[in-house]
Amino acid sequence: MVASKTDMLPCMLLFLIACSGDVADTSTEETPDSVDACVSAWADQITAPDEAGPDTQIHGTSVFDGENVWVAWSLPNDFNTFDIWMARYGCDGALQLGPMTVTDGPDNELDPSLAVSGDRLLMAWTSSTTHSSNNLDIRYQVFDLAGAPVSDAGDLQAERAGVVVTGNATLPRVASRADGFVLAGSWGHDDAPAFQAFSVLLDRDGNVIGDAADAELDVEHSQTAVDVAMHGESVVLAWQEDSTSSTSPVSWWSDGGVVAKLGEPAARPTLTVAAEGVWAAWDSDDGTVWLQPPLGEAVALSLPGFSHSPRLSAAGDTVVLLTMSIEDGIYNSLHLSTVDESGVVATLPLDTVGTPSVYGVDVTLIDQSHALVVWQDGENPAFRLRAQWLTLSL
Repeated sequence: MVASKTDMLPCMLLFLIACSGDVADTSTEETPDSVDACVSAWADQITAPDEAGPDTQIHGTSVFDGENVWVAWSLPNDFNTFDIWMARYGCDGALQLGPMTVTDGPDNELDPSLAVSGDRLLMAWTSSTTHSSNNLDIRYQVFDLAGAPVSDAGDLQAERAGVVVTGNATLPRVASRADGFVLAGSWGHDDAPAFQAFSVLLDRDGNVIGDAADAELDVEHSQTAVDVAMHGESVVLAWQEDSTSSTSPVSWWSDGGVVAKLGEPAARPTLTVAAEGVWAAWDSDDGTVWLQPPLGEAVALSLPGFSHSPRLSAAGDTVVLLTMSIEDGIYNSLHLSTVDESGVVATLPLDTVGTPSVYGVDVTLIDQSHALVVWQDGENPAFRLRAQWLTLSL
């Protein structure tokens, strides 16, 4: 049974994080040979994943499949909309496959999200059409790790209480589980004023398993900026609640059906799972990014400037946080920090020209000392996709 939302004390939230589900302590496990082979070829550098493509390369994201790295992004097409593209790279930064188009049509295809489960790669994204009042769909497709389609690209056909949801759905996030995936996002709800956070399980070939689950129905507020992770066998969701009576958003999360507040004001929550459990981060209206470790109290981080839009990634017991800091107008600097339960351990400014805040950035830990950061750089609108391959100083 889903608990009602309450203003839980930090210690209560920590209890929920620490006690919901079992997470293996991967910090003492042997590194797979495939990861060793990857990092042995590692070269610190900045690459251009789509050097030959047109300008306005946006919404970059990445995932590590155990041997190689996949990068996806949105690119303008001949219809004056965007398509989704992807490519596979070795850990030396060399292109192995692609770039290849995932979509090819007049609809606006944006915000890709990637996850790997075994020998399957899932990509989900937002599709916007202009021919219907329900113009937003979540679409997805499954590939094998050679880049061959396993399923056709199609709209999410998920049910709520046995009835297929046909309204708007947007901004998917995906995560892997033991033999498949979990897909989350925001979708319309007949009993709520606007979008509500939800999740649905998929098998390894992309087939929907059972009904979708709402994070917690909110009859007064919309729920956006959803993130998802797997904690043991539990689906963990985080989302932003947009107030109808205030300009201050609130971030919530749910682990195993227990709902608690992360912060207020709080926006753009992000999740990752490390050896100790689930980590969360979010930003506030005053330029502060907050970190919630699984075994400690939430802490305001000491970061450069007006910081926002955090992204977390973990490998073993190492956790990194990617943040933006406003420099001028829409332009930002990027900072990659290693963090622990007490806050920031070390912060590295990345070599960017003019990262725009209106588009997301992403970080993927390959192992405990190597990371890939993906962003779009350059002057508006000539944004170009960039990938920085980094060895962390721990």
